[in-house]
Amino acid sequence: MLEMTINTSALLKEIESVFPFVDMPDKNELVFHKNDCFECDGLLNDLDDYRNKEITGEAIRLVHQELSSLSAKGWRWILPHYLRFCLTPEAEYNRMETEFIIYSLRPSLEFQKDTLLRLSLLNKDQINCLIHFLMWCENQQHWKDYCLEDISKAKNFLSSIK
Repeated sequence: MLEMTINTSALLKEIESVFPFVDMPDKNELVFHKNDCFECDGLLNDLDDYRNKEITGEAIRLVHQELSSLSAKGWRWILPHYLRFCLTPEAEYNRMETEFIIYSLRPSLEFQKDTLLRLSLLNKDQINCLIHFLMWCENQQHWKDYCLEDISKAKNFLSSIK
């Protein structure tokens, strides 16, 4: 894989280019698990307050630990907001949101099939942008020091599906 340094403004332009905003999916299409999944039901209730409204850092914080509860349509909806958020000073404060997207993109073997399903509506340019996001992370001192191996695993996983 060609390694390159990605600066924040270039990455933001790429995100804006390949991740257009889309409407929040209907409740029955937003979550991954159907039929009385406690986490999915809770996430649906929390996110209903954001339907047809601006997605703020508060909404991203609601979602970050529940990314695996979102469906492919849910990921397609949240990623434009989520990735942009991760590049803001607000995201630097807690850093949990960036950490969880890194972990969500490096599934263990037992969860790779589910992760592939969640990413199934993304096109090649969007997958490449996720890889570029991870490259940006590995060039941030905090992420390089904290979870470089996880970033590498995530890049490898995404590279294997392009």
